[in-house]
Amino acid sequence: VRGLLDFSRESIPQKKPASLNKVMDVTIALIGRQSSFHNIDIIRDYQPDLPSIPVDENQMEQVFINILLSASQSMPNGGSIHIKTYTEDAEHACLQIADTGAGIREEDMEKIFDPFFTTKSDKGTGLGLSVSFGIIERHGGKIEVQSKVNEGTTFTIKLPLSLQGDESIAASSPGKL
Repeated sequence: VRGLLDFSRESIPQKKPASLNKVMDVTIALIGRQSSFHNIDIIRDYQPDLPSIPVDENQMEQVFINILLSASQSMPNGGSIHIKTYTEDAEHACLQIADTGAGIREEDMEKIFDPFFTTKSDKGTGLGLSVSFGIIERHGGKIEVQSKVNEGTTFTIKLPLSLQGDESIAASSPGKL
């Protein structure tokens, strides 16, 4: 039900300068103790001087949780998740989450961001990646995926280093939806 509500709401991000490194660390602290992460090594490769960027920290946490949980579920017997942050082309801060899981079949790749699409027969609503896609889009960013079956999946999130156009009005007016 929460997934459906999040999906239908599509709230406007309340952006303020934040560190993607710190948001990811908070996210890992929130979910890292779950049993699905017990046999998974989480490797952090953060750019130490990554600039703060205008994001809604709660929405970013939701994106990171969705991707990390999906990664952990693709590795029921353990593996590793490599998280990397870096800047690209002086306009984007990037965060990459790569796992050593089961991967995504080629025929499923074009559908993974569709609402209600899931390959998990026993759990999942198929909303996690769709909600994440919407959040990243509302932040003026992009989310890309590369995957090989039985080798793993890499999600790359690219977010603007600064506010774009008239987004600054929405970001500076808290409480307006």
